Amino acid sequence: MRWTRWLCAAAKQPEHQLAHAQMTSSDARAEGEALGEGVRDATNGSILANGAEADVPTFGGTSFPSLDYADDAVGLTTAGEAQRYQQDYQVVVDPYRKVVDPATIDLSAASAIEADPDAYLGPSGAPGGSTGSCNPLPSGGGGSTTYLESCNQGSQPFDEARTCKAPLVVQTQGTRYWEYQCSTGFIKYQTSGPYCDIIQPDLDAGSCRVIDRERIGETCLQWGGRDGRWCTEPGDPVYRETYSCPSQLSIPGGVERNSVRIVSEAVDEAQCQATIGTASCSLQSETCTAPNETRVINGLSVTRPCWEWSRTYQCQGLLPANDCAALEARPECSFSHDECLSYDTDGTTCNVYDRWFQCTTPDTGTPPPPAYVCAGDLYCIDGECTTVTREASTEFKDAMVAMNVMGELKDGFDPNQLKIFSGENLKCTKKVFGLSNCCSGKGVPLLTPWLCNSQDRDVDKKDDAGLCHYVGTYCSDKILGVCVTRKQSYCCYGSKLVRILNEQGKAQLGMQWGKPKEPDCEGFLIAQFQQLDLSRMDFREVYAEFVDAAKLPDEIEMSIQIQTRIENYYNTNGGT
Repeated sequence: MRWTRWLCAAAKQPEHQLAHAQMTSSDARAEGEALGEGVRDATNGSILANGAEADVPTFGGTSFPSLDYADDAVGLTTAGEAQRYQQDYQVVVDPYRKVVDPATIDLSAASAIEADPDAYLGPSGAPGGSTGSCNPLPSGGGGSTTYLESCNQGSQPFDEARTCKAPLVVQTQGTRYWEYQCSTGFIKYQTSGPYCDIIQPDLDAGSCRVIDRERIGETCLQWGGRDGRWCTEPGDPVYRETYSCPSQLSIPGGVERNSVRIVSEAVDEAQCQATIGTASCSLQSETCTAPNETRVINGLSVTRPCWEWSRTYQCQGLLPANDCAALEARPECSFSHDECLSYDTDGTTCNVYDRWFQCTTPDTGTPPPPAYVCAGDLYCIDGECTTVTREASTEFKDAMVAMNVMGELKDGFDPNQLKIFSGENLKCTKKVFGLSNCCSGKGVPLLTPWLCNSQDRDVDKKDDAGLCHYVGTYCSDKILGVCVTRKQSYCCYGSKLVRILNEQGKAQLGMQWGKPKEPDCEGFLIAQFQQLDLSRMDFREVYAEFVDAAKLPDEIEMSIQIQTRIENYYNTNGGT
């Protein structure tokens, strides 16, 4: 009778229900898979929807006080010890929980997979999800970064003391010489002075010359004499010759003839003019370095109260300068562009350039092995296992960005101006062609930290951390119309994510950064932020940090494993 009622009921059921009753197990599995995929696809798009976080049970934001312990193992231990003595802890085990006897579980399918996994997972499959159609997670490290570094080329002002010598120069005209007379032949009474052969060596040397020759009427009377004097022939005439010599000879009878006189005297300015050059100089001091001397000039003795002065000038001017040699020689840097810091009075000729080079930092290390986001590989029903088609989520990175953006909103909202993600303007200082440089460039230590103020050091630290957007450079001090000090202007934010949102968000909305001297570091109005398309933004720079932040530190993970093992022990032993 019971079977008759069941047949009658079956006859009254709709046709589609009868069709389900006649389904094979494979048909049912296929229909279940299709249903699951539909549910999955329907819910994938909801994670980024506005207000999606409200659907997460007990969601209270992404900032929790307990997260501070992730990087503070000592603090975690200390807090745990403190709690240990404040209240008693004990493991609670439900004595009525269902206990499964492992002997009743059919593990034949699992054993078959273990014996030959390739038969189920494919020739290169792996349960960890490293192959197939899985989507890779962003890299967690490694790689190199680029940054801009500058040098200067142009004119450099100077203000310096210069010294020079200014001698007194006396000019004379006229001659000074010694005059000697002698005779050319032997005469009895020697009325004409010595014989001329006494002066012959000086004539031969060219130091003396004949200036007059006069016959004296006497004649040579003999061939020779007591002094060995000889005539060419007895009876030859005798001459009196007059000689001019530039200096006094050792023979007697010389008479000094001097016609030298001073025609001019003046201070020679040539050395000081060369020292001053094109500079603008003012005389600071003048000191006589050769006082009260008598000097002989062309045989004339001249005495003056001062023959030379030492002068000191204070000079200002411009010199060509270039300090780019070291940067040009670095193989990791290449020229990018020039920016003019100051112009001449004509307004068109640049007198100082900032020369910018793009430099590359070395790799920070070997990146970790790739990781993937995948669906499950297998599921089993009644001892039979089926391979699941891998369809990894393509929204994992977008979800990470969305969650971190929501976390930043709490600290990035300005209730007074109703703006979010605003930054602050910070500036660093560099002397043009000087040793003082408080703008180091990304990853480069400050060369002169003792000359840098607190804001300079703050910019260096935040820029190295990737928190700052470079707005531009401007001249902050000039001398003689030439820039001598310049400042680099930045907009700095609380995180890399907020910096990226401002950089790429302002580009989407056509917003400007303002001028380097007065930059616009304001964030977005709520209405402006709602217009942004985050899917068009490149967040690769921060993906790795998001992934690393999602990983538990080793100390916490170990604590969880210990607690799990303790709980397993109590569960196995019935709480005893």
